[in-house]
Amino acid sequence: MTQPQAEMFDFYRAGLKTAADMMKASLETAERLQNQQLAAIRTAIDQQAKSADELARAKTLDEFMAFQTRLAGDQFERAMSYWGGLVQIASENQRKAIGRFQEQARWLSEATNRSDPSGPV
Repeated sequence: MTQPQAEMFDFYRAGLKTAADMMKASLETAERLQNQQLAAIRTAIDQQAKSADELARAKTLDEFMAFQTRLAGDQFERAMSYWGGLVQIASENQRKAIGRFQEQARWLSEATNRSDPSGPV
């Protein structure tokens, strides 16, 4: 194989590897998101059962209002925790993608410099 053909084959192979890596990262992110959603659903179901039990025990309006206040705070806390987890997963995925792009750009730059004896322009 001639030098230009070998370089094109290397570029093609690197592109396919990067695409496969990106697909893998994307699928891993989707899996983590799905697991997080399932955990949130399980927690919501458990909390719903506990809330129903507590509500059934409320005998006065003051007990009911105290329960409502506590429930609202708990729900807000869970929502913030859930969204914080989503942001963390998204930022991890973005960090990985940037790293892969930088790796490929570095490889392409090195390959270009190897094929051009005059060096970078």
